[in-house]
Amino acid sequence: MASSSRNDFDLNEQYGQISLEDEEEGILIGEEDEGDEALFDDRWCLVGKFLTRWTFDFDAMRHMMASVWQSRKGVYIKELDTNRYLFQFYHELDIQSVIDGSPWTFNKCPLVFHRLKKGEEPKSVVLNKIDFWVQIHGLKTGFMLENIVRSAGEYVGRFVKSDSKNFNGLWRDYLRVRATIDIDKPLKRRMKLCKENGDWIWANFQYEHLPTFCFACGIIGNSERFCPRRFDQPLEQIAKPYGIGMRAQLKKQNYLIGA
Repeated sequence: MASSSRNDFDLNEQYGQISLEDEEEGILIGEEDEGDEALFDDRWCLVGKFLTRWTFDFDAMRHMMASVWQSRKGVYIKELDTNRYLFQFYHELDIQSVIDGSPWTFNKCPLVFHRLKKGEEPKSVVLNKIDFWVQIHGLKTGFMLENIVRSAGEYVGRFVKSDSKNFNGLWRDYLRVRATIDIDKPLKRRMKLCKENGDWIWANFQYEHLPTFCFACGIIGNSERFCPRRFDQPLEQIAKPYGIGMRAQLKKQNYLIGA
């Protein structure tokens, strides 16, 4: 009995020398019922879906996207609902790299995403926007101007930024603009540009990494097979104003991101 009392005294004396204030970091233990929500930090979250009518393997998707993105601080992917996912990043550089590299695809299906704002409900945000680099072709001397690039960006969607190499002193066949495209609306094919002296030209658009789109209606993610127009009028009367020429041809070694 005396030995037991002695041991208890030694342990109390040993632990009494430990000061929690000497520790550099603490550990926050959440409530048991918080579940995965405890992992979410809405500063660096994307909510997204894939433009597809089919289901696919969730594990294969998350492993593939994590491998392609190669986020330095990692990424956590959670399925919120049928074809709705939350992508949790852990640093601003990682999430911005994914945003800047858009569009992304899995099994040739484009990923439509939205950066979560503080207080937004991830299951209810509208997902209908994709950022593209758009090439502006057909410009002549006197039309290759920064305000033309900005106007083109606003015309095809919402202007994001111009290519920093647009006006670097070298003659270019086209200019580039990054724009946010509404996938619920037809793609823009061209834009008429007029000058005050009466000169005018057509500027034609080509979209980099453009995924599947319908040649009849111009909607991204749609195809002629599922286009509603096929059922609204005879097949021989269906016009196809859009074509493969709207997809920009790129050199693979120069444009790997987002491929």
